Amino acid sequence: MPLKPGCIRDSNKSTLTHMIIENKIPVIDIGIARDTPDDVKSHLMLAFEAADIIISTGGVSMGERDMLKLVLEQDFRAKIHFGRIHMKPGKPTTFSTVVFEDKKKLVFSLPGNPVSAFVCFYLFVIPCIKKMIGFKQPRHATIKVELSQDLQLDERPEFQRVYLSSTLDGTFLAHSTGAQQSSRLLSMQNADALLVLPPRTSEQSILKKGSKVDAILLTSIFGSILK
Repeated sequence: MPLKPGCIRDSNKSTLTHMIIENKIPVIDIGIARDTPDDVKSHLMLAFEAADIIISTGGVSMGERDMLKLVLEQDFRAKIHFGRIHMKPGKPTTFSTVVFEDKKKLVFSLPGNPVSAFVCFYLFVIPCIKKMIGFKQPRHATIKVELSQDLQLDERPEFQRVYLSSTLDGTFLAHSTGAQQSSRLLSMQNADALLVLPPRTSEQSILKKGSKVDAILLTSIFGSILK
């Protein structure tokens, strides 16, 4: 179906829904809220009635239509545990809790940009779900990898998307998937891992080729979605 002027494809819903289903968790779709306090409130009410973990994307940055945190605090007396994170991508990510009908609800409010939404969902939401359902090791597997090229560091800790190859001696080499904008979902297409990069300092602005860093392994679901 052709897009109307001013519209975009909702890639976040299909991407995150697929990831939840991959982890054997039931999904309830509450729909898309308009950018008005009343509509955001009514959708949150439906979500709180239906689930214990609520995941939203968009509405948590700094624009005049980013009103999700305000509605959570004013209408539901939410406790905002954090509202911005010193990381890239995903700076606007917000986590709050709400007591609704005597039950605590966990609310993960993710950024609207698709890569930011995916990265923060993978880093925060999936381990939380696994912890709640009894996994002894809810954290994602991390390995040491070697950079195949020089990488410029950002002022924030960064999670770059990479694909991996191996050498004859068993070393894993990390290769960038290309441009790393948080809007570029294609940077996830061939990604095997999230490279964990430190923030830039006055002493170090570049990580040289051959440097060893941590990489958080990803599942292969993006291959089935995007290829």
